[in-house]
Amino acid sequence: MNELRDLAAQNYNRAFELIVEGTESDVAEGLELAASSLNLWRKVGNEQNWAIGLWLYSRALYKAGAQDLAIMHATESVKLAELVGADWLIASGLEGLARASQGTVAFAQLRTRAKTAIENIKDKRDRELIESQFADLR
Repeated sequence: MNELRDLAAQNYNRAFELIVEGTESDVAEGLELAASSLNLWRKVGNEQNWAIGLWLYSRALYKAGAQDLAIMHATESVKLAELVGADWLIASGLEGLARASQGTVAFAQLRTRAKTAIENIKDKRDRELIESQFADLR
């Protein structure tokens, strides 16, 4: 079980590097690793792990041009985050949903909702982390 958790985390971390910090040529590998990580978290993780995995998978799907799937997975991430109830997780999920919704009629409303959720994160370090994810979303 610990081996699968370690692999899920490793895949997530590498996918994050490729999707968030990488170039367009890194998207396919990042998408594959994000999907693998999410699959593993569904087996050995909890709702928080799933919400985080869905956030990254949605981001990878969006970057790969699969916007409808990105929105679907980001929506699932938000629902799980709301079940968990952590303010930073909800804000992160909403950031992901807004990102996936760029170019749609819902974008402005979702961006505002995410911004409000981020402003309401109690812990300063958590708020700064989610703000940094949100910073390039215009």
